[in-house]
Amino acid sequence: MPSNDWQDPNDRPKTRADYRKEQEQAERDFQERDRKRVQVERDYARQHGNPSDDDPEDPDMAQRVKPVDNKQKRLGRRLNWAIFWLILLILVVYGILFFL
Repeated sequence: MPSNDWQDPNDRPKTRADYRKEQEQAERDFQERDRKRVQVERDYARQHGNPSDDDPEDPDMAQRVKPVDNKQKRLGRRLNWAIFWLILLILVVYGILFFL
């Protein structure tokens, strides 16, 4: 009679080495799928005339601004304004508490 009804009595528990081998195989499988996916995306981009982001032949690549850069600049400006208003409010509260 098995001690656990969910475990087959003939199954032996996994060792650390077995687990590591499974994890390494899963990682290799993932790397292979990812490599194939990237290759397919590049082929698709070449066929449909979409320039690749890492295409060294693109002369204006250095002049392009990525949307992430714009978002970071906008977020930086907002953060600077938030800091300014917080400092101003702290000074106002300090002035009210000190002079009353």
